[in-house]
Amino acid sequence: MEEGHDGVCCRKGHHVCPECCQGVIEDILSSPETKIPAKCCICQLELSIVQIEKHMTSDQIRAYNMHYTANSIDKTADRLIKCPFCSYFEIWDINNTSNFFYCLNENCKKGSCSVCFKEFNVPSSFTVTEKQREEMESHYKCLEHQEMKKDWDRAIERGAKRFCPTCGTGVVKDDNCVEMNCVGCKTRWCYFCGKKEADLDKEVKDGQFYLHCEDWIVNKKRCPQFLEDIYEIDPRWHEFNCDFNNDFFLKLITYKEIQKFFKKYTKEQFQSLCDAVPSVANHGYDLEEVMKANTKLINR
Repeated sequence: MEEGHDGVCCRKGHHVCPECCQGVIEDILSSPETKIPAKCCICQLELSIVQIEKHMTSDQIRAYNMHYTANSIDKTADRLIKCPFCSYFEIWDINNTSNFFYCLNENCKKGSCSVCFKEFNVPSSFTVTEKQREEMESHYKCLEHQEMKKDWDRAIERGAKRFCPTCGTGVVKDDNCVEMNCVGCKTRWCYFCGKKEADLDKEVKDGQFYLHCEDWIVNKKRCPQFLEDIYEIDPRWHEFNCDFNNDFFLKLITYKEIQKFFKKYTKEQFQSLCDAVPSVANHGYDLEEVMKANTKLINR
């Protein structure tokens, strides 16, 4: 590296050359939940945003700032609202009951519903046409379904990922072993049961992680170390006909979360949500199949 190069350098002197910076930035933005704030890939110290921004496009800067803010806010008091049509976002008080979002990006300026995300025509003056009034009023129905929509989104999200039991960082496995090490808070936890190491069942409580996987076939408090092992015990895991059955695992989790959702809401209430929010209506699940499904993770 040339002295005074225009790349990125962390506080411990680990360098990223200018040519590689764009690839690093794209990698960071591909997994914002776990990779923002940006850290040195060698020592994990947080990188200077000033150094990173000079290699970003304006859209990348806005996306980075949005995810940084989303990861930083107190989610018990605030929520991040994003324009569906550009990278503009705002922080709203969690008790804000409005669902009308007005984008202040000069290149967008669109109005949208924060529940169904559909665009509405923002009145250009104090005079509102009958069509505009009816369009705006239709979104009051969305507001009535806001909590149900949040519960549905949460059910689908919890079926698509597993979450660190300490900090809530969501991940999807890309290899076999169920031992997870959170990149955010460094908690070791089990991908299968979702418990952190301190809560796992082991013969020796302070022993190695793998002790939680011993005798899993007969001990329901234990988890298999590799998901590919389960098909030997439970034939349902043959469904995807592959060595690594993470897809089937997430399917079971998703079905279980949807079943929980329908313990809280009736089919009629859900149909009303679908009528108000097209994105929910296009969920793509066979709900009859979901409700009949055996969501027990292992039939032992």
